[in-house]
Amino acid sequence: MTNSSSSFEKHDPLGDGISAVRLLDYMGSDIDIVCDARQSFDLQTPDFGTREKKLLNYLVAHRHTSPFRGVVFKWQVKAPLFVARQWWKHVIGGTYANDQLGWNEKSFRYCAADEEEFYFPKEFRKQSESNKQASAGPLEKDAQAIAFNAYAEALQAVREAYGSLLLAGVSKEQARGILPTCHYTSFVWTCSLQALLHFLSLRQPADAQWEIRAYADCMAKAAEPIVSESFEAFKVNGQSF
Repeated sequence: MTNSSSSFEKHDPLGDGISAVRLLDYMGSDIDIVCDARQSFDLQTPDFGTREKKLLNYLVAHRHTSPFRGVVFKWQVKAPLFVARQWWKHVIGGTYANDQLGWNEKSFRYCAADEEEFYFPKEFRKQSESNKQASAGPLEKDAQAIAFNAYAEALQAVREAYGSLLLAGVSKEQARGILPTCHYTSFVWTCSLQALLHFLSLRQPADAQWEIRAYADCMAKAAEPIVSESFEAFKVNGQSF
């Protein structure tokens, strides 16, 4: 991993000036995946051509995932806690098959929470009637105003209570207990290309929650130029990995 982080664009997925995702570093390329796959026959490939493209598509189509673990990405992310906790499921779920996963997160046991860094939706979505875990379009105008005011009042109460707890001398590790899941946290995620494609296969589709989908879209945009042939094979085979 030797690429300078200054060469990678920082994205604001949620468009609020607080959210952020940036590719810090990466290792490997499309040709490395093919070479790793051909290692079974003790073969190496210096260039990427038609045969290599065919093999790469075969690997994706038949879910031969181990060659994709040799390509690694390191991400810096700033996201609401509810997004980070949803993201964390991929670390837990993928560890059994993939040891190329790293997660290091900011701790509000050590750091005081920034009382201004809360995710505030630009619009509120109504609950889906057919899917208990999903939303379905924006609320009507009057309901939007009610939701906006209730959300703002709750956040103001949290800000005041958290500040009061710290001023009273309460430890950060206890005061953090009242922080809502819309508060921002930051973390560094190191993952293989296999883990990234699996993340994208679940978090880019339209039925994924909009907020985490916004992060997935930015990550795909950053990673695709590095392993463009792999992404093409991923798309051709239904973006399932």
